[in-house]
Order: sequence, then C-alpha cells, then structure tokens
Amino acid sequence: MIDPNCIKQFIGILGCMTKLGKSCILRITTTDLYFIVRESQTISASPLIWCALDEGHFFSEFGMEGLSTVDNEIYLEFVAENVARTLSALKVSGTAKSVKIKLTKKLSSPCLTFEIDLPSGTNHSRLVVHDIPVNLVPRRLWNDYLEPEAMDPDISVHMPQLRLMKSIVERMKNLANMATIHVTSEGLLTLTVETEAVSVTSHFDNLHVEKKSIGKEEEASVTIELKRLSNFLGHEQLNPQKVVCDVLQSKLMHLNFLSDSYTLQYFLPGINDQ
Repeated sequence: MIDPNCIKQFIGILGCMTKLGKSCILRITTTDLYFIVRESQTISASPLIWCALDEGHFFSEFGMEGLSTVDNEIYLEFVAENVARTLSALKVSGTAKSVKIKLTKKLSSPCLTFEIDLPSGTNHSRLVVHDIPVNLVPRRLWNDYLEPEAMDPDISVHMPQLRLMKSIVERMKNLANMATIHVTSEGLLTLTVETEAVSVTSHFDNLHVEKKSIGKEEEASVTIELKRLSNFLGHEQLNPQKVVCDVLQSKLMHLNFLSDSYTLQYFLPGINDQ
C-alpha cells in the first residue's frame, strides 16, 4: 500500500476487527481480502462480522499463490491482541511511504509480516518490521467461514448519523443492558430502554427505506445488547458511504457498512433468539 488514505482506511478496518473479537480469520483471494469474526470458536457459530476489501483499491501491488489452482485461496487465523502493537506503529506512521504485508515463515510459526517504510531525514527511510503469528486454516475447515447467506429482512432503513447514535447508546447503557430497535416502513427508527423505574425512547424519522419485504408487516423490532451495539458504532471513522440497518422480527439486527472499496457486515442476534 502506498496511498495514505488507503493505509488509514485499512488501519481503521483492521482495528475494528481486533476490538470486536478475540480472534480473526483473514481470507485472501486473487481479488479480495476478507476479515471474518465469529460469535465463538465452535463449529456451528455464526459470523459476527464479515468484511470484504477490494484488493485493487487498497494495494498498488498484489500477488498471492493459494493452496492449489483449484483452491487458489489462503485462510489465516490471528489473535486480536497480537495486532495491537502493529496497529500502534501504523497509526504513528501517518507519513509512511508504504506498507507491505507478507506471509512469512519464521522459526516458531508462520507470520503475517508488516514492513512499514518511514521517511527518516533527507532521502533516507527507516524500515519498521512487525511479525504477527498466524495459524494456517486447513482446507477441510474453509466451509466454516463461508459468506453468510443473503437475508430477507422485514424492513431495511438507512441508519442515522453514527456519531449521534453512539452518544445516545452510551447514555442508555447507564440505564439498562439491552434496548429494543423498532423500524417502520415510513422510515421511523426508535431505540427504547425500559427498566422498572424509567422508560426512555429516542426517535429518528424520515430515514430512507431501503427495502420492505412484500407481504410482511409494516414494522419490525428486535431486542439487542447495548454494549455490542456501542462497540460497533464506535467505528464511524471508517467513513462508509451509507449504513443500512436490516431488521428481522425478534431475531436479528444486521448493520451493513457500504463503500466503493469495502463492505462490512455486523450481525447482532436478538436477545430472545440466543
């Protein structure tokens, strides 16, 4: 990567992955990079985050050789906390001339190696290298990380400004652990917390309705964990072009960050559905 904006965006996406899961899968294909965080490490666990990055946008040079010509992909797993030091170096290196990411073989384990080329004085540069230990995911387990099937939500609306939503969710966290998201086909979204002592509702109206399933109700709601929603909303710096909120009655809240260069999906299961 040589474009400063691409480096900054990549740092933001990688930081989002590491803060929302203990471990992360990196899937590398000839056209895209995928970050996948699952609910847990059990085989039946559904994805919590699915993020796809366009290789052509982020990288000025890109080369990979997968398992075989038929299975021309690579799957790696890394522990989130091992990435923290690399992210700190990348953030400090706001003036980096380039960032190169390589799969390397070290004495103890395979690594994802970051080579950060920093300017240092006139016509000189300084190379900072960080090795992140990874586990190679064997071919027999690849199907555990397939892209989630397209869902058929009851209603989809564009989210209000994330920074505003985040500040409201933070206040609500002081009152309760969970909240109910309610959306209507008229473009109204409400967020409600209820306790024995108080009931608080925030209203967002005139939102763009992306989709309403034919034959379904004019409204849908789901109760979700406020801490999880707050953690995700803290990544508004990713600057998506739009964020779509899909609601499947009582079962799921699905947030989709959409951009020309990446898509990021976040799955929040309904409290009563767990």
